[in-house]
Amino acid sequence: MEGLSELPQGTAGGLVFILIPMQKSHPVIVNEFTDSLLGPENIVFIVNPKAGTNLQRNIVSLLDKHLNHRKYTWSLWMTEGPGHGFELASKAVSEGYSAVVAVGGDGSVNEIAPALMGTPVALGIIPAGSGNGLAMHLGYGRHLEKAVKLLNRSEKVLIDVGMVNNRPFFNMAGVGFDGLVSSMMRNSNSRGFWPYFFKSVKAGLTFKPFDALISVNGVSISRKCFSIAVANGPMYGYNFTIAPDARTDDGKLEVVILKDVPRWQYFAAVPSTLNGKIYKAGFIEHYSAGQLTIHSENALYAHVDGEGFMAETSLVFSVKPGALNVLAPRPANG
Repeated sequence: MEGLSELPQGTAGGLVFILIPMQKSHPVIVNEFTDSLLGPENIVFIVNPKAGTNLQRNIVSLLDKHLNHRKYTWSLWMTEGPGHGFELASKAVSEGYSAVVAVGGDGSVNEIAPALMGTPVALGIIPAGSGNGLAMHLGYGRHLEKAVKLLNRSEKVLIDVGMVNNRPFFNMAGVGFDGLVSSMMRNSNSRGFWPYFFKSVKAGLTFKPFDALISVNGVSISRKCFSIAVANGPMYGYNFTIAPDARTDDGKLEVVILKDVPRWQYFAAVPSTLNGKIYKAGFIEHYSAGQLTIHSENALYAHVDGEGFMAETSLVFSVKPGALNVLAPRPANG
C-alpha cells in the first residue's frame, strides 16, 4: 500500500486519511519463521483527536517505530465529529479490513464498535482516553507505546455486548450519579483524571438519590439509589473497579446498586474500588443477570461507556453473548 508517513495528509470523500506503507527498513519482528509465512493483515487506526489528554498526537511515530510491519499494513483515519467514528468503521468493514483499532477512550470504542458487531472484523484499542476501562480490562493498559507493542502479539477473541434500550455498550453503563458525571464531562473542554475527579466531587455533593423499581432475575425490588452500575467489564478506568467479578465473555451483566447513605460513606469507600473489595461496602447490593429492567417515575441521568445522556423512565438491559471480535494481547509467555 503506497502512501506517506508524515502529517498532514489529504482528504477523500470528506474523510481525513493517512496511508502508511510497510516499513521494511526497521520491521518489528515477533517470529521470523511465522512472519515469513503469513502475509500482513490490512488494519486501520481510527483516531479521535479530541479524546483524553491529546497523547494520540504521537500515534504516527509510535506505529512507525513499534508496530510489526510484517504482520500489519495499516492506514490511519481521523474522526471529524460525533458519529464519524461509526461511519469510518462501517467503511472499514465494507472495504475488507481485518481489524479496526480505536485510538481513544471508552467513548471512542462505543462509537466505533457497533459497526463491527456480528462481523469478523476485530476491534483493537490504543488507550488515549480519560478512563480506558475496556482497554485496561483486555490487557492493553494505559500507555500508548505499550499498547502498540501489545498489538503485535494480540489474537482475536469474542466478547459480549451489553444493550440498554437497543443501544450497545461494551464496558459499562449505568444510571444516577455516574450518568450525571458523564453528562458534566460531555459538556466540558477538560479531560483527564483531575477534571473527572473534581466533577465527581461536585456531583457527589449535589446529586439527589432516586427511587427505582428494579427487576432482576425475575424478582422485583424497590430501592432508593445513588447509582446503579451495569457492568460488562469490571472497571471504569484508572483501576476504579466497581464490579470485580465482571467478565466480558460470561454471557452475564453485573448489576451493582449503590444505595442511599450519607455521602461520606461513598467517599470513604473509594479505596475499596482500587483493591477489588467494593462489594464489602455496606451500601452495596449486587447481582448477576442476563436481563435487567430499571423503572423510575422521573427521567434519569444515564451513560453508556462514559457517554452521558438523559434516559427514559424505563430502561431494559440485556446482553448479546460473543457479539464482538476483539484483538486481545496474549500473555508474554503465551
